[in-house]
Amino acid sequence: MRLPAGRWSVRARSTGPAGRVVAGGLALGLAVGFGALAAGCSSDGSGAAADVRITDCVRDPDNHRAVVTGEVYNGSSKRSNYVIQVDVKANDSKIESGLASLFKVNSGARKTFTIRPVGADVPSGTKLTCTVAHVGRIAAE
Repeated sequence: MRLPAGRWSVRARSTGPAGRVVAGGLALGLAVGFGALAAGCSSDGSGAAADVRITDCVRDPDNHRAVVTGEVYNGSSKRSNYVIQVDVKANDSKIESGLASLFKVNSGARKTFTIRPVGADVPSGTKLTCTVAHVGRIAAE
């Protein structure tokens, strides 16, 4: 199928509640991604990135992967949806990234998140460092 220059569309086929969740997640991810580009979201402590705090960054002893926990405080004046990307470093080398999505965070409210990035095994005793790479925030309807 060929689309005219400058015009394109995405069709999602829903197969029940699970399909709607996937399609909704895709739509939110695209909206937040484009919104982040338009708003110039960054991880330098300004804007939406200032709403996110990592509270723990540890190695799961059972599956040998990183587990990142954190908290969002919605400092905006509107109920908002967030998409958070976290980078994980082992001994100062980036080994993986992970995403969290939080929906309908009320103004002034806090919500926690847990990210279990899929990536390299982390050897026992490895020093992990987790940083917020990007944050997208859009007003929730």
